Amino acid sequence: MRYELSLASETFTPAVEAVDRQMIVLLRRMRQQHISEGSVSLKISVSLERQFPLDENGQQQEIYVPRFEHETAAQIVQKAKTSGEIDEDFVLVLGADGLPAMYSRDTDNLFDMVEKAGNGDA
Repeated sequence: MRYELSLASETFTPAVEAVDRQMIVLLRRMRQQHISEGSVSLKISVSLERQFPLDENGQQQEIYVPRFEHETAAQIVQKAKTSGEIDEDFVLVLGADGLPAMYSRDTDNLFDMVEKAGNGDA
């Protein structure tokens, strides 16, 4: 009997059914938790084993036996993001110790900043 290599074929029915189950669970959780984004993924790992069975004449025949393993996963995307900008006018200088320091242009002029950095005040 010949089997097709297609996700729509009987060969991959267990994998497709697993994706269907994950999708149902995911959609239910998304509705319950009021989440607007999610995903379901299917990973199929394929390996080929080389075998040498004997034919009816006792001769070895090289064949390849495929093995398919599947894994499904569902993920709900919950984003918590904040963004902003520090609205200070900083200048970055290196102190005498070689470490960086920031000075505000609002409180120090450039000459003071360079002097403090050279004295190790940075």
